Amino acid sequence: MSGSRETPEALQVRVNASPFYRLLGFEVVEVGEGVARVRMPYREDLLQFQGAVHGGAIFSIADAAVAVALLTLADHGEEAVTIEGKLNYLAKVTQGELVAVGRVVHHGRSVALGDTEVFRSDGKLCAKGLMTYTLIHR
Repeated sequence: MSGSRETPEALQVRVNASPFYRLLGFEVVEVGEGVARVRMPYREDLLQFQGAVHGGAIFSIADAAVAVALLTLADHGEEAVTIEGKLNYLAKVTQGELVAVGRVVHHGRSVALGDTEVFRSDGKLCAKGLMTYTLIHR
């Protein structure tokens, strides 16, 4: 890709300032080329009625990890907007924190695809998925 890219440090600061990320307690803890790690602490206000972290919160962190990974490859001003996501839930979360790892699988001119895994604090894989994005060039 041509053009300048945001530094990983600047990207991490910008993303961590997002109102939605702050609402759910997300923190981007690691950023590399085409990969990102995002953590979300367990909080009671993220629980569904059966006492486990809501699937929507887990989906959000999975999507966030891939989006941040994708932005490490984006030219300055390029935006990534989720157009599809599929997440398989494998284990419930009732304590600790979640860590999502996102990896870019394909980065084309207008579409990108990423792989995501979400782990509980005991290391158990609790979700696995694929996210698709449309790329907008400003």
